Amino acid sequence: MDERKGYIGGSDIAAVMGLSRWKTPLQVWAEKTGNILPEDLSDKEYVQLGSELEDFIAKKFEKVSGIKVRRSPQRYVSKEYPYMACQVDRLVTGTDELCECKNVSAWKAKEWEKEEIPIEYILQVSWQLMITGRKIGYIAALIGGNSFRFKKIEADQELFDKMTDAAKNFWRMVEDKTPPAACADDNEALFTLYPKSNEQIQAVEEMNDCVATLQKTKADIKELEALQETLEAKLKDVIKGNLGIKTKEYIVKWQPQTTSRLSYDALKEDGLYEKYLVKTDTRVLRVSKNKENENDTNRKS
Repeated sequence: MDERKGYIGGSDIAAVMGLSRWKTPLQVWAEKTGNILPEDLSDKEYVQLGSELEDFIAKKFEKVSGIKVRRSPQRYVSKEYPYMACQVDRLVTGTDELCECKNVSAWKAKEWEKEEIPIEYILQVSWQLMITGRKIGYIAALIGGNSFRFKKIEADQELFDKMTDAAKNFWRMVEDKTPPAACADDNEALFTLYPKSNEQIQAVEEMNDCVATLQKTKADIKELEALQETLEAKLKDVIKGNLGIKTKEYIVKWQPQTTSRLSYDALKEDGLYEKYLVKTDTRVLRVSKNKENENDTNRKS
């Protein structure tokens, strides 16, 4: 059993507050309630490297900052709320300060420019400060394997209060088995939670506007796609055999390129298509007019 299931940790708080790019409140809720098993990342190379590089990052932090650190010997648990806990990478020797070590992809370098710190990490360190009762935390980051940054985060009581309120509300939903509202990134989680359907059609009148907006959005997308194709055809007709055109604001190029794709017909002829075909279960959301309502309307008129 994953021990993290029993508490909200530093890596959870951004998602609990709806501020994470990687997880949603519903996904964390599903993991804490045991409805979805957390992805096992232990065999992922970037996770292994992050763990192995932690000691190097800590030593680099000591060298660059002149601040000595030591390993944190324990998991910290809130005295008031036992479901709020955290683990800390390093403690600053002889102080009540702490340090979190991060191995960051080169693709994320812009997020660390100047005084910027990704919100997920600000919340993680702030959560650690709140749980441990400390005042100052550092984030030490190795970026792309060839750049090092460290930044200081100070305790913020207003932020602590917001995190506490969010965590209390979230854990109440965990205990009550009441899921948070789903968002755009939750389609896969929703299917995992509800993989099958029975024959019942529920009457939920308050969702009528939602369905209407969905249908209008799909119609608008079709219109915009048709407009896009028309505008692209117009530009191609002007470019003809040239490389492109330019205006005062834009340069438009229509360049040849080669793409590769599988020939499904050839695979079927060779008997390989069915051999390597992987079937997955899903649920399809389809919308149609309520004919019963139309019949009632016609009878009334």
